[in-house]
Amino acid sequence: METQSGKFQPTPPTETIRGGENSLLMTMTGLGEAPATGRLLRGLTPYLDEQRAKHVLLLTERKRREPWSGKDTIVLYQELVHWARGPDGGIYRGVCCRGGGLPFDEVAARFRSDPFGLIDWAGEQAGAAVISSAEPLRLNIHFEKKPWGREGWYTGIEKRGVSGVRTASGTTDLPYALGMFPVPLTGGEKPEIILLKTLEPLPTAVLGDLYLEVHETKWETYLVLEVHPEAWPGGIGLLKAGLDEAVVARYRAERGDGWEEAVQADLLAGISRYEEVRRKIDGLAETAGADPKEPVVVPDELREAETRLREEVDAFLGRHPVREGDLVCLPPGVLHSLQHGVKVVEFQTPTFERLIAMFAQQVVTQPHWDSERAVARMEKAPYSPSAPVPLESEGAVEREQVVDFPQFGVVRARLPAGQALSGSCPRGGAYRLLFVTAGEGRLALPDGREFPLGKEDALLLPAWMGDFAVLASPADELTVLLADPRPAEEAPQERRK
Repeated sequence: METQSGKFQPTPPTETIRGGENSLLMTMTGLGEAPATGRLLRGLTPYLDEQRAKHVLLLTERKRREPWSGKDTIVLYQELVHWARGPDGGIYRGVCCRGGGLPFDEVAARFRSDPFGLIDWAGEQAGAAVISSAEPLRLNIHFEKKPWGREGWYTGIEKRGVSGVRTASGTTDLPYALGMFPVPLTGGEKPEIILLKTLEPLPTAVLGDLYLEVHETKWETYLVLEVHPEAWPGGIGLLKAGLDEAVVARYRAERGDGWEEAVQADLLAGISRYEEVRRKIDGLAETAGADPKEPVVVPDELREAETRLREEVDAFLGRHPVREGDLVCLPPGVLHSLQHGVKVVEFQTPTFERLIAMFAQQVVTQPHWDSERAVARMEKAPYSPSAPVPLESEGAVEREQVVDFPQFGVVRARLPAGQALSGSCPRGGAYRLLFVTAGEGRLALPDGREFPLGKEDALLLPAWMGDFAVLASPADELTVLLADPRPAEEAPQERRK
């Protein structure tokens, strides 16, 4: 608990059982979500020193409200954490489960017979993932259906989607997995994890085109995973972003110093005309009682007007070809819309904010567009796609900086077959995210443990995990992305990359 002075004082354990090989099992009940079990254990260090305990297991019973669920109900859950103490902080392993799936009597009996197998037993009993500060966390994808296709969330912790962590024993929601001992896992008590997800637009034109939108504060980047061959037979897809260069040149020539205000007014007027038609089409679906995500019969006159007015707005926008492996970095202020059939992996700051300028379908997540604010906020300039910055190679492994945002950076590494890339998560630092864009391989730890890697696998590498190596399979090249969060004091000055 916290005292009035702000200093932490541990809550005394409800019950303590001594086991073999200097091990202790303790239980605490009636806790909220804080302090974390890892912090409770560290706070008990003087007591544990007196007991000469090298291995400490703590079973806590907790309750919380889930801010990401949008519900006000209380959730009851348990955490069982094993702290193998060491001079460098030791190793934490734990299991979290809802309800009372780990009765104390059964836990105590298992502890007496096999204290070092208790965590694995608990994971199997509860169908929950075993979380460790000494090995990577395999992120379990959560799919969210969208009007234009679907998103695959790897690190979602919000109302729109909650991801999980998966091991052989089961799956645990990401906020519960990270909440047991957040400092060893992430490097901070309440970190904001980089949002990692895939965008998978439908291959159908218009239906699979994403919102035309602007972000005010959010930084995001796409790396193209696939270009659908039916949507784009030549393998070259499309991103609409920024203003068209010819449009900028024309407005500069015709309007002089007032060209930005003129293009803003004309673009907004075009969007407004389109919105009138879009609302009429949406009204047809509502009148018929149809699902707004399903197609509706539209009169030819209205359909023709929709196409013509949409194309008038499109004429203002820059069109940028994208191929598999291409990079798209989108700082705040860039008006953009990823087009149908272009699948990407996205890294972004973990905030949900956007201004929808327009959409060629009914918007089901909010009752209005944000056209006026979006057009006012957008940069009045053509968009310049980013180019990766080559970094020093590690042997035959090519490395390049593909994202250099204030909040995080991302490095892409291409490993020829059979080659290795070394890395580290040193204590005192932060977590890292690893995502596989192509090929197969494995992540190896110094003690010989290995974890398979395949295309679109994602791992969270704990802050205390230490050294590791990424190895390409003997028969296949491997391409991975490694993302690192940046503390505010280390962030580069905001600039477009």
